[in-house]
Amino acid sequence: MTVFELLEQEWTGLSRERVGARRLGEVGALAGGARSLGEVERYVRRAGPEHADAVLLALVRRAVAGDDLAARVLLQLLLPGTRNLARRWWALGDHEERAAAAVTAVYHRIRAYPVERRPGRVAANVLMDAARELRRAVPRLVVVPCPDPAVGAPREDHASSHAALELAEVLSDAVDDGVLDRDDAELIARSRIAGHRVADIATHHRLGSRTLWDRRHRAERSLAAAHRRATA
Repeated sequence: MTVFELLEQEWTGLSRERVGARRLGEVGALAGGARSLGEVERYVRRAGPEHADAVLLALVRRAVAGDDLAARVLLQLLLPGTRNLARRWWALGDHEERAAAAVTAVYHRIRAYPVERRPGRVAANVLMDAARELRRAVPRLVVVPCPDPAVGAPREDHASSHAALELAEVLSDAVDDGVLDRDDAELIARSRIAGHRVADIATHHRLGSRTLWDRRHRAERSLAAAHRRATA
């Protein structure tokens, strides 16, 4: 079970609590007189940007001041964007690792939000700041071209994060453009960026190492061909 599923499970109970909405003070009034946390959520999802942002601003002010409940409600409201961050950052590990990293980054940015400097567009700013935090978390590896599997495993050297970050973004764009499917992009990210051995990935998925070597080779050829077409 990922952290997203745990949060949704927890929210099922929290959303019905009227005492929670009362604890948030002015937030309920800003959210159309909401009497439960679930009603706060429904209001924000349906309201126009200006009215929704007023609620988010009230929540983040309380969160920065130390209100754990306000921070939790705001995290819930930002879960769709947080899920998108987790899907995009292949280089941060498997599905569960990416989910945990994305939630941690978003929650951290909620608690440290610069309210006075950016008193608007709260959702966009929190998610943008969290994305920057995730970029910095990409492992510091540089990609070396893949040899034939018969020759041996590729060498992966420590270097600046630029090459790893660039590859992560190329993979995300390739999935968005239909050049690669998510499984192939994740295979490249886990082996080229996160430093996992292809043999270990194969064992985990109960596949042959040669099968994964060939699959990664085909995927990387597709990436190279797409790049040549784009720059021709």
